[in-house]
Amino acid sequence: MIPKYLEGKDLPKHLQIALDFQGITEIVGSKSNPLILSWAKELGLSDIYTNDDTAWCGLFFAICAKSAGRELPIFKDKYDYLRALKYCGIWLPVMTKDASVGDVLIFQRPSGGHIGFYVAESLTSYFVLGGNQGNSVSISEIAKSRCVAIRRPKYDNLKVVAVHLGSGGKLSENEA
Repeated sequence: MIPKYLEGKDLPKHLQIALDFQGITEIVGSKSNPLILSWAKELGLSDIYTNDDTAWCGLFFAICAKSAGRELPIFKDKYDYLRALKYCGIWLPVMTKDASVGDVLIFQRPSGGHIGFYVAESLTSYFVLGGNQGNSVSISEIAKSRCVAIRRPKYDNLKVVAVHLGSGGKLSENEA
């Protein structure tokens, strides 16, 4: 589902794919969402990613990027595909003032990192579409002060745009 503030905008393919997954949730307890596990299998990670209780924001990012034909880094350790902070060096660096729709936002959180896609911003926060936000694929508002890197793939003929909104009120504090 495309939020009203993105309707009519030319969206990057990886963001369109991510938007289509909104509402996918993990299954709390001993069972796991088979779709989330299928992402691990498609990425060759099913031997190390065996249940959706394991943090999956990096997994979600990687499946959206791969499905859109975006280049993923080649990590020495397969676990790094699940570690959000390991993505700080991919694609083109973007200055905070130039962040726009579809950019990759990487955040510090108390027990590690978080990765998601820029869909809008307020004066002090980013609206982030990501996996494992409240155990689902959703849009959360995260303080800009927690952002450690912004990255953008090289686009062909796509105009990047920023979307400015007022704050939604409640900031996410830990996306696990």
